[in-house]
Amino acid sequence: MAAYSEKDVGWNAGQESSEFYRFMYVLEGNAVVTLDGQVHHIEPNRLYLIRPKTAVLYEATVHQKLKAYWCNFSVETGNFKFIKMLKQPVSFSIPIEETHQVIAMYQQMIEAKANECITTNLKLKAAILQLFCFYMDRSVIMLSRDPYFETLEGGEKWTDVIDYIENNLHHNIQIEDLAKVAYLHPNYLITSFKTVMGCSPIQYVTERRLERAKKLLRETNLPISEIAGKVGMLSHYLPRLLKRQTGVTPKDYRRIMKIYIPKMQEGMADKEVKY
Repeated sequence: MAAYSEKDVGWNAGQESSEFYRFMYVLEGNAVVTLDGQVHHIEPNRLYLIRPKTAVLYEATVHQKLKAYWCNFSVETGNFKFIKMLKQPVSFSIPIEETHQVIAMYQQMIEAKANECITTNLKLKAAILQLFCFYMDRSVIMLSRDPYFETLEGGEKWTDVIDYIENNLHHNIQIEDLAKVAYLHPNYLITSFKTVMGCSPIQYVTERRLERAKKLLRETNLPISEIAGKVGMLSHYLPRLLKRQTGVTPKDYRRIMKIYIPKMQEGMADKEVKY
């Protein structure tokens, strides 16, 4: 289920904990959510993840008129190990700068439900997976600073490893470098990293480089060769990887984003539907 909702000041809802995960993205207003007597403040321009069965009673109260997108979903696969790391899901949220991207994912789900056909379920799954990946990509760095994260896999300092990667994407990062940061044997680092993150260190570094490159393509007019250098890639290697991931060249990606994003922002208000 996915929807866009507006709630007036004073609106209150209480319910028992559900069987579903919930993503909530607040456009305007603020509210408080109480879980087991603990109060969490819900603020604009943040994407929140609420886990199922987190409390006997879940209660939300609106303090300032709330405009928010939300969706409920279930996880039936072991591939979502990352989600288990979040001990305080309501208080753990990520700030959102790419508003248009988040709203587009929600609208894709809403439109799929409104126009059901043979491909509806596929569209819904595609959208929620995209939103989940968006959340993971932006929260893993924040999560790595949680003391709980440092206790995973025997207490290795994953915070230092993640920070090292993020701060050195423009350099040639070697497994040996990461192993020194974590005080681990390279082979053990690779195995442990994959257990925690769901991918190898090299795959993670490549994905982070591509995400940073796409951000630079969207937000700057820097030459592609310069962007490649800023993310630690050879100028001919970045186009190859980006096309493999997105199906388009860096030049076409930039052109599409510069056309698509403004049009999307213009039509955003017209497509919002109250549920």
